[in-house]
Amino acid sequence: MSSRGGSKGARRIALFIVALLMVPIVSGGHSVLAADPALVPAGSVLRVSVPEAIGGKTVVGQLTVDRVSAAGFVTAYGCDDGIPMNSDGTISQSDLNFDGRISAVASNRLLVQADDNGNICFFTLQAAAIIVDVNAVTFDTGVNSFANRRTDTRDSANQRLAAGEVLRVSVPEAIGGKTVVGELTVDQVASGGFVTAYACNQGLPTDGEGRVSRSDLNFDGRVSPVASNRLIVEADSNGDVCFYTVQPAAMIVDVNGVSDVGITSFANVRIDTRASVRPRLAAGEVLRVSVADAGGGKTVVGQLTVDRALNAGFVTAYPCADGIPTDDHGSISRSDLNFDGHVSPVASNRLIVEADDNGDICFYTLQPAAMIVDINAVSAAGITSFSNERTDTRNPDLAPGSIFTPGVPVPVWPPYTPLPPLAGVAALTGLPADATVTDRAILAVKIDNYGPARPQWGLDQADAVIEENVEGISRFVALFHSQLPEFVGPVRSARTEDLDLLTALNRPVFAYSGANQGVNAWIASAASSGVLAEFSAQRHGCYLRSPDRPGPHNLLLDPACAIAESPGAGPARPMWAIDSSWTPPTHAADDTTFGFPMDGVSVDWTWDSAVGLYLRSQDGQPHIAVSGEQISARNVVEVSTTYVPSPVDARSPHAVTVGSGAAIVHRDGVAIPVLWSRATAYEPFSFVDPVDDQPVPLGVGTTFIELERA
Repeated sequence: MSSRGGSKGARRIALFIVALLMVPIVSGGHSVLAADPALVPAGSVLRVSVPEAIGGKTVVGQLTVDRVSAAGFVTAYGCDDGIPMNSDGTISQSDLNFDGRISAVASNRLLVQADDNGNICFFTLQAAAIIVDVNAVTFDTGVNSFANRRTDTRDSANQRLAAGEVLRVSVPEAIGGKTVVGELTVDQVASGGFVTAYACNQGLPTDGEGRVSRSDLNFDGRVSPVASNRLIVEADSNGDVCFYTVQPAAMIVDVNGVSDVGITSFANVRIDTRASVRPRLAAGEVLRVSVADAGGGKTVVGQLTVDRALNAGFVTAYPCADGIPTDDHGSISRSDLNFDGHVSPVASNRLIVEADDNGDICFYTLQPAAMIVDINAVSAAGITSFSNERTDTRNPDLAPGSIFTPGVPVPVWPPYTPLPPLAGVAALTGLPADATVTDRAILAVKIDNYGPARPQWGLDQADAVIEENVEGISRFVALFHSQLPEFVGPVRSARTEDLDLLTALNRPVFAYSGANQGVNAWIASAASSGVLAEFSAQRHGCYLRSPDRPGPHNLLLDPACAIAESPGAGPARPMWAIDSSWTPPTHAADDTTFGFPMDGVSVDWTWDSAVGLYLRSQDGQPHIAVSGEQISARNVVEVSTTYVPSPVDARSPHAVTVGSGAAIVHRDGVAIPVLWSRATAYEPFSFVDPVDDQPVPLGVGTTFIELERA
């Protein structure tokens, strides 16, 4: 039985004000304020915090827009992962399509993966009031998310499928009959009809009289040529999903996840009041549906449709024994389907609702309507439901500053021309190297260090690693140069603090999963000035998902592919001085072991004199890579630095690495307290012994830089 903490009333989501902190050299943006304070301005982003989704879980709920006056869409995404884009910079995913010229209100089922901090963002193309209902999250085993993959018949010679035609989509991650999660959209429709999604090898679902017994998207081209709905359908054993359309339509299928063990699918069960003596429920009436498979409070998955609606209203689905959800004022605090009979008598939406202990779910309708409920799956362990949490920009007591607009300060980098390569030596290790290596760029990869991301791929083969704090956890900027492993990862999102480090690497290739709008603007500015070669998963190939680990902790990069696809990157240059013949000063202290805290993890290093390396442990356990090797380094440098709020997101820490401060260099089994300094972001780290004012170089081999909080 999943838990239902708190009262049945709506629990407001805590929203965070994003402070825009000016930096000395910026190209300022500004916000365009809508006349209606309830509206999120066109091109802006609403950020919502879901504490239950911390760790990158998938959020389940309902997304609604109101007061829209033009055609547009809303895209939901994990804030730190950045808005999903195509290689040409256009947004590659929509979670709700709307057209204010037809109806001021539109809604769709919400299924979106949060970032590690549990935050989800909503970008709107047009000004809109946004209502977000959140009532469940999946465990890591529930839905395995991956980068959006789109099939769009509008890109083909025959843009529209003919009436009765079937589109087959292959989803390799769904092999074995897993449940596919995504978005189903039709365009260029001219009449009323529907699309049915099904496992190809199982055939189109029909009733005893041979009629199609299930619909996954209802549309009416006489009202709008575009319609969409959340896609949840079981693939066949080959991973194939088919889409049958009863009327001609262009079809767009976005696939962004599969359910491994969380959702159990079964043959469609339909409850249709149109077949009863009294086809329409009265206003305020409740339909009770018993789902035997959902006994014990499992989450029910299906489709909710109304027909013969005459007025504007909504349907709320809820566990019968819990009662209809209301807020502190007694108003109903949740809707699962919005409809407007003035526009169309038919409306539908994906159904995701927790049953009560008896397996019963209830449907309340505000206005008279016939109701069709299709049930085809339950979630036994993958989805955890809780009391509805609503964020409503129409609400006058919404926290000020909750709407995060896209104007952010962006540093201006002067045009950068890469320096020539070193001769005969690898820039980061000081080891002998031929021209194949010395001419190669440094590949800087953001690598996850959250618990489910361990062990990491390829981290043990990096020439250098910089560990930095992000939001409550640490992440690595792993620098690959002399070795290019088969795969590295899990790859995660970028931060503004990365840019000052990358600037010193002579136009490196920067690989990361994505970023929020502000960080993307910083990276785009740096890339346009020649400071780095941008290589995000949103814009480039060479990435893949591991089937052995849940998303988002399974994104891998092929390093050789990334280097080959970045011909404009510069050859590697040193990040610090290296000298194998340097002799430690007499005041250097032996350090067989030392440790310190990073955010969310305790780090320890132990000197192994037999191999001349420091061995790393995390939280009391050896830090092991996927290869089975323990993470080690020839040099470990503790850099004490200040963390300030990121200029584009005040919740995100930004390590100051230009300036000076205290540090400890660990090499050859001794510790030397030093002062670190960098006059500009283009310069390498300098380490100086304050006792004799002499430089302290690092030893030949791999290096780990720890950016500790001062």
